Amino acid sequence: MTSPEYSIVLVAGTQRDRAGRALASLLAQDGIERSEILLFDRAEGFPDLPGSDHPSVRLTRIPKSTDFSAARTTAVRMARAPFVGFLEEHCRARQGWIKALLRAHEGPWAAVGSEVHHGNPSFGISRLIGIMNYYPWLAPTPSGEREMLPGHNSSFRRDVLLSYGDELERLLRADVAFFQKLVADGHRLYLESEAKFEHLNETRLRSIVKGYFFWHRGYGVERARVHHWSLARRVFYVVATPLIPFYFVAKLVMRLSKVRPDLVSEAMLGTPKILVAQLASASGQAFGLVFGPGETEARFTDYELDEPRSSDPPKS
Repeated sequence: MTSPEYSIVLVAGTQRDRAGRALASLLAQDGIERSEILLFDRAEGFPDLPGSDHPSVRLTRIPKSTDFSAARTTAVRMARAPFVGFLEEHCRARQGWIKALLRAHEGPWAAVGSEVHHGNPSFGISRLIGIMNYYPWLAPTPSGEREMLPGHNSSFRRDVLLSYGDELERLLRADVAFFQKLVADGHRLYLESEAKFEHLNETRLRSIVKGYFFWHRGYGVERARVHHWSLARRVFYVVATPLIPFYFVAKLVMRLSKVRPDLVSEAMLGTPKILVAQLASASGQAFGLVFGPGETEARFTDYELDEPRSSDPPKS
């Protein structure tokens, strides 16, 4: 059998409709016949997703105890293509996504990111969350070299991923820290605006608070490790935790005023909600620095794959 040109990793949970839409968006891609989809299905007791029997799909049923980062790491090692892309199950790849990423990978890039589109902008605080999480890559954004890419939804040279050996799973627990390490190690990152995907954001403040705390507890540990934080710096961060949300808002508004002035007023109007969300983020990091990651990866995995998110009708 001819080796595929591209490997795509999709980890599914109990939210079957949205996972099915993510899979369908991949199967509809031009070039899917020359690609493989590594579908890791963590939902025990559910029927296979529609499309799981497609020739391009390699379905692996995994126990519910499998963490998100462990599933992704196993998929990287199983992949047969020289490039590996990740798509979250609450996302939808727009047509041309695979082709655009493969074109970009012809350059000297270790990783390539895609332009982000709001998947559910009419629900709750989803637009505000999209600004907090994705403003550097929100449409419209130019292609070009970047120092950071969208977490959980970017594409990599497989040999670069494998070069991190047994460290890879730990790095994939916190993509932000991983991108920082890639740059520090001399690798280059690229944002390809012709590769587009839609992301379903959380629609309730309570939901994003929970997700931020779980994810950032693990990120705080990994961030400190990657950047070799001293004990003094760790202590300073913990003590400064109540002030960090205000720093985040100030930095966000300054950055938006330079790169996305059209989003400044929306961010400023949402300041109270941003402060609450970022307090959860900072508290998660502080908790991780003091007590370690604990079982946060398992709890984040349950949140990532099973937390409900309202969905707008799909766009063409």
